Amino acid sequence: MASRKDLKKDIDFFVFDLISDCYDCIDEHPDKDFSGFEQIINDIIDLQDDLLTRINQYDPKSEQNSKTYFNDIKKELAEGLKKGYQSLEELRK
Repeated sequence: MASRKDLKKDIDFFVFDLISDCYDCIDEHPDKDFSGFEQIINDIIDLQDDLLTRINQYDPKSEQNSKTYFNDIKKELAEGLKKGYQSLEELRK
C-alpha cells in the first residue's frame, strides 16, 4: 500500500489540475458566465477536503481493512474528477 502522504499528494495534484483547467477555460472564454466554472471548482475543493479528512481520521486499529478503505477513497476521487471534467466539457461547448 502506498503511504498516506503519497495519496494526499495525488489528491492535491489532480484537484489542482482540474482547477487549473477551469481557469484556462475562463481565460479562453471570457464571454461565458463564470458561475458554472465556480461551481466545478467549489465541488472539487469540497471533495478534496472530504477525502483528506477521511485519510487523516483513519484509525489502523479499526475493524475495516485499510486496503479497502483507501481504495474506496481513490474510487471516489476518480468519480469526482470524472464528473468535474464532464461538467467542464459541457461548459466549453
